[in-house]
Amino acid sequence: MAVLDESILINRYFEEIAQIPHGSYHEEGIADYIEQLAIEHELKYYRDEMNNIVIFKEASKGYEKHEPLMLQAHMDMVNEKNNDSDHDFDNDPLDLYVEDGYLHAAMTTLGADDGYGVCYMLAILTDKALKHPPLECVFTVQEEVGLCGALGLDTSILKAKRMIGLDSETEGETCTSSSGGNDLTMVKQIIGEDNDSPVYVLEVKGLLGGHSGECIDKARGNANKLAARIMYHLLKEGIDIRLVEMTGGLKNNAIPRECRVAFASSSSYDLICQLLDAYENDIRQELANSDPDFKLNIYEDECDVCIRFQDSEAIISMMYLAINGLIEKSQVIPGLTTVSLNMGVVRTLDDCIQIEYSIRSPLQSIRQELSLQLELVASLYDGYVEVSNDYPGWDYDPHSVLREQLKAFYHKQTGQALREVATHGGLETGVFKGKIPELDIVTLGPNMADIHTPDERLELKSFYQTYQFLVAFLEIL
Repeated sequence: MAVLDESILINRYFEEIAQIPHGSYHEEGIADYIEQLAIEHELKYYRDEMNNIVIFKEASKGYEKHEPLMLQAHMDMVNEKNNDSDHDFDNDPLDLYVEDGYLHAAMTTLGADDGYGVCYMLAILTDKALKHPPLECVFTVQEEVGLCGALGLDTSILKAKRMIGLDSETEGETCTSSSGGNDLTMVKQIIGEDNDSPVYVLEVKGLLGGHSGECIDKARGNANKLAARIMYHLLKEGIDIRLVEMTGGLKNNAIPRECRVAFASSSSYDLICQLLDAYENDIRQELANSDPDFKLNIYEDECDVCIRFQDSEAIISMMYLAINGLIEKSQVIPGLTTVSLNMGVVRTLDDCIQIEYSIRSPLQSIRQELSLQLELVASLYDGYVEVSNDYPGWDYDPHSVLREQLKAFYHKQTGQALREVATHGGLETGVFKGKIPELDIVTLGPNMADIHTPDERLELKSFYQTYQFLVAFLEIL
């Protein structure tokens, strides 16, 4: 049953895409849905092997000679849920509900990032009453896992030299630049052995997490780093640790909120609990402002196989030593983070443990240096790294005509000044700018909060207002 008024196009489309699983790498269903809409409305479209889709809409009457405009959003969403949720992101629809004027999904991410942008474009494409220049609506895939869809799209099919990016989270502001980045995975091979010792499971919980581009400077706890720290201190206290598994985080670009470490040890449960109580108190004081709900849980378990001690010690030491978090802020733009790393995911496979990073900087040389530092750390413990998904940044354009038009129109419509912001996040705008250097870019979006977490929410009033503003802005272009 719908929770939104489906007589409003953007509401109807949000309700419908919420019924279609569309996490990163699983966008085929939503791509099928968008393609079918293009067919039903007799719109020319292009779909590639990755499931990127471009839909072309001819200019409305009187706008035939206007310069074409690109609108762009990504189809995939971050699949995060609470540990006590049984939601299956590959098969289940999102469970939407409205509370205090905000749209939520029960116990999971909402997908407003970037579902709002998808809905805006679908509404514009299917509403024949709107006035606008020729439109090229670009729906990309795999944005949340390295901007892969935008990187793989053949942009030679596009004619537009001006673009509105629809992947923002604050009404009344436009982005003017973004960071470049790359993914990196540290890998450590493991050898198993039989186990007849007690097994303990440590859980790091209660952290706020957040997007690693937007929140890395907020000093929030990283569950993976905290778990490694705690395990390292246990080693220093003489606790023999043979890991069974280590699992934390779901995406390399989301600050991990939880981490689970199962380990075998001949040490007593009471001694380990005593040490953990001291560590918990110390960390809780450190995170009192950023993560007030931080906590540790430990319980006993069983397992007859574990990772041998020397590999376990190496993994813990490697993770403890590996750099993470905020590295540098801009000397030009106040408050802007320019260099960071996020240890977003740790996972245990049959023959290795993998530690996945998102590295961000507008300068490729700095990204390479950070990658080399992590490679050196890995090599000290007989590990190695794999680097992938390098993407460009988007530099500030002091001569942007489209931005000046947007600023003037926003002031005329609202009586307020449009805020100009720069982001440390990697955006598809950077990829498109790299492929089409002459592209003039602005961004728009409604108010959202806590994206990439199960607390993600979309302010409905802003959702409607921003769409109406976008439609009105198209009329003057």
